[in-house]
Amino acid sequence: MSDRKISLGQGLTLLFLALFPLGTEGIPACLWQVGAAAWLCPLLAGGVVVAAAALLSRRPVLGRGDLGEQIARRWGRGTGRVLAALFFLWGLYVTSAHGARIGGRLSDSLRASPVLLTAVVLVLAGWLAAGGVPAFARACEIFVLAVGFGFGLILLFGAFRLEWNQVLLWDWGELAQVPRGAASTIGVLAVGGYLLFLLGDIRPEQRSRRRVLLRLGTLFVLLAGAIVLVLGRLGAPLAAEIDAPFFQMVSGLGFEGAFQRLEGLVSALWVLGDVVLVGLLLLCLRRLLGQVTGRGEDRRLGWIAAGLAFLGSLNGAYWNKVLAGPVLPAGNFVVLGALVVCLVGTREKIKKFEKRD
Repeated sequence: MSDRKISLGQGLTLLFLALFPLGTEGIPACLWQVGAAAWLCPLLAGGVVVAAAALLSRRPVLGRGDLGEQIARRWGRGTGRVLAALFFLWGLYVTSAHGARIGGRLSDSLRASPVLLTAVVLVLAGWLAAGGVPAFARACEIFVLAVGFGFGLILLFGAFRLEWNQVLLWDWGELAQVPRGAASTIGVLAVGGYLLFLLGDIRPEQRSRRRVLLRLGTLFVLLAGAIVLVLGRLGAPLAAEIDAPFFQMVSGLGFEGAFQRLEGLVSALWVLGDVVLVGLLLLCLRRLLGQVTGRGEDRRLGWIAAGLAFLGSLNGAYWNKVLAGPVLPAGNFVVLGALVVCLVGTREKIKKFEKRD
């Protein structure tokens, strides 16, 4: 079975690739009320997440199976199926939302039907997920190089032409909104908590706790850097009027005759992260669906989940309202809290059983 597992580094790469493009696109739009202090929100959110991860990782988390297995083993199959069904339904809702988001964004640049593009992304993500977690993780190791190259170009062309007064001149009203913005930031990225359902596929390693905390901290620091670029190039008032401020910021980068328009390149590279996010959700959904049906994990269940997500994404007007509102981040935040409670609860029972032995 060990040859079917992935390393901790691969798991963290998968998580980073799923969340970083999502964060650069989704977080700036949620922080318009914070103004020039918006870039502090990822830093505060990162501090909270890293502190919580440090507390949760004081005892071993890897090597005990994924979260669904732990719930069923400690609280019974009936309870496990009910919770798996609830997590499956929200995961399907989130997958449909992000499928509609990706199709809508690509349709603006490719002049194609958003429904068709959503179907293409879901098929590609489903195909990658069908190969299993190890093959999916190996693909992510290649994709992350491309995304890192793209963000490196953005930093190169954008970091030295910022209006720092639009980044550093805060007022007390904006600072007072930072905690709320940090909560919104966590809500956007909380979908990454579904990785807990793949814990059984990650090998425990030495110094794993330190690596997890370092990579999580790096993710939030880079997201703060992306928001600094948005604020420094566009300013908070203009960014509040734009649907996708990060890509609008990128569209103005470059020099005459050399990388004059980076927007198309970055949008194409960011699709890799979108596909990884959807693929991660499909991997978790097929595992949850297998637990609900009692059939175990099956590739066909992943395609069923992809088909259901496609059907759910068809109402574009509805998803435009959802993606622009607080429902998705708030729901992600609640579900992440439920996942953490389940993780802590099952681990406490494991501890009690170990003491009895």
